Amino acid sequence: MQELKVYCIHGIVQLMVLSQCILESKPISMKCPHCGSEQSQKNGHRRGKQNYRCKNCSRQFIETYVHRGYSNDTRQICTRMYHSGLTLREIEGLTGISHSTIYNWAKQEGLLPNVPKENLTSDDSDSG
Repeated sequence: MQELKVYCIHGIVQLMVLSQCILESKPISMKCPHCGSEQSQKNGHRRGKQNYRCKNCSRQFIETYVHRGYSNDTRQICTRMYHSGLTLREIEGLTGISHSTIYNWAKQEGLLPNVPKENLTSDDSDSG
């Protein structure tokens, strides 16, 4: 059972939850995303986040990962713009997303024509 106490110090209300786990002060064990082991130890900080090292596989990891990149909605909008006839540079100017990124998205969606590598070189066409 948890006991809830409310303290008011300098106008700030602080809630203190006293439980068996807090009183014993058990160490927080992190689960390794690579091997699943719960045997880890703190291993410094990186970019303001606590770094951990797995004792089992020696890999480093952090508590939570943040997905960095564009949302699927943004990706779909850009590929629709390309499909409707806008050039990569025009889409870049409108959205601020690099034309290389938009090119890769269009390529993954199959919107670009398949050009064999043989047609990309012009060595044999002009020699004569």
